[in-house]
Amino acid sequence: MHTREPHDPLDLTLVSSHRTSEGVVSYLRCSCGVWEVRTALLVGTATPRGHDRR
Repeated sequence: MHTREPHDPLDLTLVSSHRTSEGVVSYLRCSCGVWEVRTALLVGTATPRGHDRR
């Protein structure tokens, strides 16, 4: 899956999480290489350079 939609939770590995003044921030890595940063209100993705985006 290489879209802006959240990835399958079963393909994600929790790498790190920490509490901020706005809540918990979690950094997850998908088996396809894409990173997701999740908060209570936002999901952001980052695709490695040269990674095939479909």
